[in-house]
Amino acid sequence: MEEIFMKRILKTIICGVLMLALTFSVSTPVIAQEESEYPLATAESMGSSGISPITGTFIQPWLYASWNETRWDQEIEEWKMLGIEYLIMGDTLSVSPNNNYTITASYPTNIEEVTRSTDYLTMLFRKCKQYGIKLYIGIGNTDNGWDFLDLEVSASVEKFKKLSTIFAAVAEDIYNIYYEDYKDIFAGFYFVPELYNNSAFSTAEGRSTYSEGLAAGLDIIFDKLNSLNKDLPFIFSPYVNLFGGSWVCKDTEQIGMFWQEALATAGFRDGDILCPQDSVGAGGNDLANLDAMTKAYRNAVDNCGKDIKLYSNCEIFVQPNSEYISRNDEGVNYWETATIDRMIKQFDIVSQYVDKLFVFAYPHYLSSYLSANGFYNTYIHYLETGELDTMPPIAPNTFSTSKRNANGKEALYINWGGMYDNYGISRVNIYKDGKFYGYRIAERGNAKSNTINLYPTKFYDTGYNFNTDKNVTYEFEVIDCSGNVSERSSLIVEPGSVPNNIKLTNIYKGPVENYGDESSHSASSEEDSSEPVSNSDESTGEKIGLSQGVKIALVAGLLAVICIAVFFIPNKNNIKKTNDKK
Repeated sequence: MEEIFMKRILKTIICGVLMLALTFSVSTPVIAQEESEYPLATAESMGSSGISPITGTFIQPWLYASWNETRWDQEIEEWKMLGIEYLIMGDTLSVSPNNNYTITASYPTNIEEVTRSTDYLTMLFRKCKQYGIKLYIGIGNTDNGWDFLDLEVSASVEKFKKLSTIFAAVAEDIYNIYYEDYKDIFAGFYFVPELYNNSAFSTAEGRSTYSEGLAAGLDIIFDKLNSLNKDLPFIFSPYVNLFGGSWVCKDTEQIGMFWQEALATAGFRDGDILCPQDSVGAGGNDLANLDAMTKAYRNAVDNCGKDIKLYSNCEIFVQPNSEYISRNDEGVNYWETATIDRMIKQFDIVSQYVDKLFVFAYPHYLSSYLSANGFYNTYIHYLETGELDTMPPIAPNTFSTSKRNANGKEALYINWGGMYDNYGISRVNIYKDGKFYGYRIAERGNAKSNTINLYPTKFYDTGYNFNTDKNVTYEFEVIDCSGNVSERSSLIVEPGSVPNNIKLTNIYKGPVENYGDESSHSASSEEDSSEPVSNSDESTGEKIGLSQGVKIALVAGLLAVICIAVFFIPNKNNIKKTNDKK
């Protein structure tokens, strides 16, 4: 009996091992994530009080001007959870040098010659105080660019000095109005105009000339700031264009040498902040050069002889490509949120060198109340698990075509259904006859409203020739909010086939449960089933929806067979012993 009992225990253990092995062998395959060559940016490494490494963000008045108390509370609640405790708002005042230096202020200024516009600043101070968000305030900008920062030219230096006198007066005005009531959250002053890597940075002489010109204007501002409150830091956020023409310096080491000299000679004080734009979103830099550029800033800060802080202004957007927009203009905003995988790489790279990580801009591009929720949810998933979503999206599988008017032009209108992603879709790339032709993005708007569809589901081709006698092939490639890319699906438009009268179902409005149910995945109306539309991905959608259930059933069936085999099929020795007893 004891021997039989021990064998049964052994069989039970074997059965358990087999159960585990089978469970893992049939689970959903995980796509291997690319390992980062950089240390991970974490909340702890960036000194964040929340769950993310982001500690600061920019914001612009046009975005928050219409927010009510509830909307403010919703937004700041997300900031606090992530660890965002600093806010930069630059649009306080605009100077018009080409119009006799007229000035318009967006706060209740006490400067007599300044025109008052809508007050965007008082509400911001009030809400920041309520939630303990520290605020850096811009001291003025110009309405026609920053030609005065061409500091090799003496006329530009004189113009910069005149503007700096105005900016200094604005700093004093804002300080006198707000500091006493908001001293706990009045973080400092922000210089709004943006200096770039001028070609003068390529030589020692050019760097010295530029630094002297910069000092000529900034010294006016610093003198005023020192008279007001020496403890309030000054934050400066230049950008780079490493891919420009002869007008830029492309050597990151030489750019760093300029900033070392400028920080040493242009009035900057201990505690002031260099917060360079990483310029990845605007296209002046890329991930391949970001390490070298940020390292150059670090060297400048460390060797300037002052206790200057280095932050990074990470651009979490993608600047539009005007070439493709002009072809397919639908009157939509093509400034898009960067995919979360790119954001994380930006954060990881710069976090090796910087003291704090700021972004442009969380409320504009990542907030769940403005952007398509897939971005926010994907990022939160990453912060909570340390893993990026790796499931690729499904490309659209049914298409409706018609002739429409797009901004006064005759256009082929293509609407699609059947695409899907488990978190959210960022972008659909569109190819025409094998060549990249355009794209549609997840729109930004009121993401909590059902009045708009945030996800890309349509496209106008103003370049389509309705008199053509040839087939035109469009291909559609979907990118999700994590950066995963789908396989392409295709639509063949035959001559004379527009409109095709396809009735679409399953228009993507975000993740849904039971997406693979056949009843909710109908492709098109019966009368149009002969339309030459590629349904190459339709079955894929169904398989993804059913795969988990099928796998569970397989596991259960296989385990049942194994257990029966182990417990109920006697071995030869047991049979022999039984026969002997008989």
